[in-house]
Amino acid sequence: MFSPFESLAPGSSPKLPDLVIFDLIGVLTPDRPRVVACLAAALSDADISVTSTELEEMACLPIRMSIARWVTRQTRVAPEVAQPLVRAIVMDFNDRLVDSLRPGGRPIVVAPGASTLLAELAAEGVHIGIDSELDGDIATAWIRAAGWSGCGWMDAVVGADEVLTPRPGPGQIEEIRRRCGLQDGARVVKVVGTHADAQAANKAGCEWVVSLIPGVVPDSCRVSDLGELAERLLERVLV
Repeated sequence: MFSPFESLAPGSSPKLPDLVIFDLIGVLTPDRPRVVACLAAALSDADISVTSTELEEMACLPIRMSIARWVTRQTRVAPEVAQPLVRAIVMDFNDRLVDSLRPGGRPIVVAPGASTLLAELAAEGVHIGIDSELDGDIATAWIRAAGWSGCGWMDAVVGADEVLTPRPGPGQIEEIRRRCGLQDGARVVKVVGTHADAQAANKAGCEWVVSLIPGVVPDSCRVSDLGELAERLLERVLV
């Protein structure tokens, strides 16, 4: 089986994957508190009560799905009856998040080494995909705020609203692979930020699941940071 972390013989070339997919918020830009704050405000405006622990859990799943489930549970009405309220809360959340990303606001927290790793993988011809709990257009706005718009590094960005089976289902990963023009047998590394993300990677048949977060994702290869991931993928130290 393909493994990007096998030790290589001296003088041999690294065994590069065809595609590396990164979780946007849990890996490349560890700024989940921003998402939690916007989610808390949107739910509060709709008089939906939720604890801080519950908010953290909701922010680790597709946001639309989390809001729909929570509103249905809180109001005790059928999902179809709750749809107008769910749409309003989702719109409020998205507006708040986009507003927080505008120039002059608090900058996005970017993981150390993220830009260098993306640039080096792209230079080696490795496809790069991004998936997220956010809607696709919001994820794109987030990427723009991180300073990566127009860099040409990312081949596909797929939000949770763009597929029928978002995480923990395999839909986002499968759609990224499709947009990159890769077949089912492609060598895919998934760098995950949540347990649901790891579940999606396993369901999609990714050959290697990598986590930077200790204890959160048990069924994965553990690396300490993006620098170590870069060294293991590319077999060289990035500066």
